[in-house]
Amino acid sequence: MKAIIFSFALASVNATLVGVSNANATKPNIVFTMADDLGWYNVEWHNSDMKTPHTAQLVKEGLELDRHYAFVYCSPSRSSLMTGRVPYHVHQVNRQNCDVGQGAHKDFTFIAQKLKEVGYETAHVGKWHLGMASAQQIPKGRGFDHSLVYFEGAEDHWTQRSCVDPMCLMPVNDSTPLPPRTGFVNLTQSPYDLWRDDAPAADLAGSGYSGYMFNDFAIGVIEAHNVAKPLFLYLAPANSHSPLEAPQRFIELYPDDWYLDRRMYAAMCSFWDEVVGNVTAALRAKSMWESTLFVFSSDNGGPAYWSVDPMWHGGGGGNNWPLKGSKASNWEGGVRVPAFVSGGVLPSAMRGALTEEYIMMADWYATFCELAGCDPADPSAEAAGLPPVDSISVWPLISGVNATSPRTELPLVIDHQGRHGNGSSSVLIQGDYKLLTGLQILSFHQGPDFPNASRYGVITDLKNMQLCAFVGCLYNIRDDPTEQHNIALANLQRAKAMKDRIAELAATKFTVPSDVRTADCERQIIKNGGWYGPWLA
Repeated sequence: MKAIIFSFALASVNATLVGVSNANATKPNIVFTMADDLGWYNVEWHNSDMKTPHTAQLVKEGLELDRHYAFVYCSPSRSSLMTGRVPYHVHQVNRQNCDVGQGAHKDFTFIAQKLKEVGYETAHVGKWHLGMASAQQIPKGRGFDHSLVYFEGAEDHWTQRSCVDPMCLMPVNDSTPLPPRTGFVNLTQSPYDLWRDDAPAADLAGSGYSGYMFNDFAIGVIEAHNVAKPLFLYLAPANSHSPLEAPQRFIELYPDDWYLDRRMYAAMCSFWDEVVGNVTAALRAKSMWESTLFVFSSDNGGPAYWSVDPMWHGGGGGNNWPLKGSKASNWEGGVRVPAFVSGGVLPSAMRGALTEEYIMMADWYATFCELAGCDPADPSAEAAGLPPVDSISVWPLISGVNATSPRTELPLVIDHQGRHGNGSSSVLIQGDYKLLTGLQILSFHQGPDFPNASRYGVITDLKNMQLCAFVGCLYNIRDDPTEQHNIALANLQRAKAMKDRIAELAATKFTVPSDVRTADCERQIIKNGGWYGPWLA
């Protein structure tokens, strides 16, 4: 493992980037790349079998974030990033496109809006999953000048048709029409889900692999950018999310005797890695890289679960070895994610280093505000009675000014009502200790060659569950990062104090209520010619 290096001498970086005391401080370009469903062991810097050379090189040139934490799945992590709230203060539920409650509340101020107010040009490409019921909730309404996105959690990568559970549980390709979404009565196929700025991207439907479309759009934004303004680019390639589909040349990077899901998933990781390489090359060609902070993270751990349906090759393939658990679980494999920072703004003394200090997804909101010189406070949310910003700037940590993170408590999941019959569960980290309460799903470890058989972990299998009742399950995740030894009974006082703290936090839990309006949503799809789009006035 690389040494952890901290420097208190920052002569190599423009001092105005260390804080915001100078009102005329240079504002850096900010690029945040959100990988989708990326497993801990599915990156080259953790596993030499993987071929992700572009991000591996960025890690060598940057600072690896070894203890970066996200929510257990998609939308809450993305909402946390955009709003600066920890998940239980924004929402902890993946909702579908026809639900008014999808994503973050309309009165939260997104980071793109904050940065736009202080002179940034803003762009988003890839997966949105942050709400689309009204024009106010799509990227353009949330402060993005340019966007090419799909709204929901998954799409078929070749057809650009919406593809969510259970439709991603079947083998599909570019010639297989997807059935209509549940609840629709007038649609013969699943709606298209691809949107450019303020209209359907109808010219792109079925024209190829969507990852190439997102690649070209992001590079086009960079090439057209006026360098007199700083750029905020939110790049969210979704090519390691179900369904398992990739262009053939990426599949051929991996042995043909690998189990199908493992090979396809690995190919998809190599695809987004090439997109990152192309985007960073475009920034260098535009002479923007030296003034850029580049942040990379997954939205949750890798999917390491199977289905009761033997035909499913839609979601599995991820590997979180040696961590326990999977996407959708509260174990380290579900919430501790591959992450790093790179780019010319990162002080030279921090490059090639690794930090084991804690960072939560929400903390980038205040970090970016500090670098841009704007106040992270959210008066709009306050006026609506919504939870305040939880974000804590970690720029002093990643710049080397401080050796420790200001984030010492991580309320990762608080009173989460699971979708898989596991009731309420919570996860809290304080210092070296992690407490889990409730029934925990996907409670197994993967091996380095996982998956390598026709069947593996099923979300609802009792053998994959662990009950953390009474005082909960307590782990010292520094001494026991793979969560092998429950030490709750030997540390009852600590476990009880942490459980009491969870109850205190749960009293402030917030979520947007579900409000499914399939009929209104379907009418707008038909009006759009088969495309999802905002349907509320």
